[in-house]
Amino acid sequence: MTPPVAAVIDVGSNSVLLLVVAVERDGRARALDEALATTRLGAGLAPGGMLDPAAKARTLAAVVDFAGRARRAGAARAWAFATGAARDAADGAAFAAAVASAAGISVAILSGDDEARLAYAAVRGGLALRDGPLLVADLGGRTTDLTLGRGDAILGTASVALGALALREAHGEDLRAVAATVDRVLARTALVADARSLGAPLVASGGTATALAALDLRLRRYDARRVHGHALAATTLAGLPATEGPALDPGRVAILPAGAVVLARLAAAAGASAVTVSDHAVRHGHLRAALAAEGVDADFRALWG
Repeated sequence: MTPPVAAVIDVGSNSVLLLVVAVERDGRARALDEALATTRLGAGLAPGGMLDPAAKARTLAAVVDFAGRARRAGAARAWAFATGAARDAADGAAFAAAVASAAGISVAILSGDDEARLAYAAVRGGLALRDGPLLVADLGGRTTDLTLGRGDAILGTASVALGALALREAHGEDLRAVAATVDRVLARTALVADARSLGAPLVASGGTATALAALDLRLRRYDARRVHGHALAATTLAGLPATEGPALDPGRVAILPAGAVVLARLAAAAGASAVTVSDHAVRHGHLRAALAAEGVDADFRALWG
């Protein structure tokens, strides 16, 4: 019997990501294809403003390409979702509808709470973790989405306006100003104080976290197997973007210093001496949930086995 193949496309504020998996008879999911395109959909976007036309064109082309790629890989079912930029833009819903029509795939716009919960589920489903308290941070281009949980129970979520792309656009290369903004926002985020009081370990997903792990590991090519579960010392985070890293996506270079500041200041605020990195993120949680809704219970832990 040919294993069912399914795909998901993550239409983020900085990049578009593709994940295609085959689900074996024993439930194990195996990655068939993964891809990334940096399209910067959220570039220059003010809250309630309009998406940049060039960014929309780049993003639509990437989703159409990835949808075709998923079909060529044999995906009988495919889903797509958009996040912060589409959520905040006045024309976000219209753009999502246009993308869906062009690519032949439904495009849902997720809330910040949706993103946080799916990232937490992805981390829980992809890493071997204890059932104690856990803080998961998914760092994106426009927001950082936080979830505090204990085992499979979610204690609270928060979506904060601390995205690497947005901070870079607001403050340029002034990382002191970035840090001041991050500290001010986190000081108002009760979830972070709760995580600190519980002694919750910190796990980070998203492009900032995986890029920092690749730099710390000195990878010549990005290797999800090595990045997934890698522990970063909190004291090294701010300095990592200055190191050489051929595995780094060129579209990530300009915004990574701001993203590293977000993660470093979050670790300090949460009292975490280390950050575990998860290559599994919102797209993994979304795909697992979509498959489960169709009666397919997929295990993503050995995705690259």
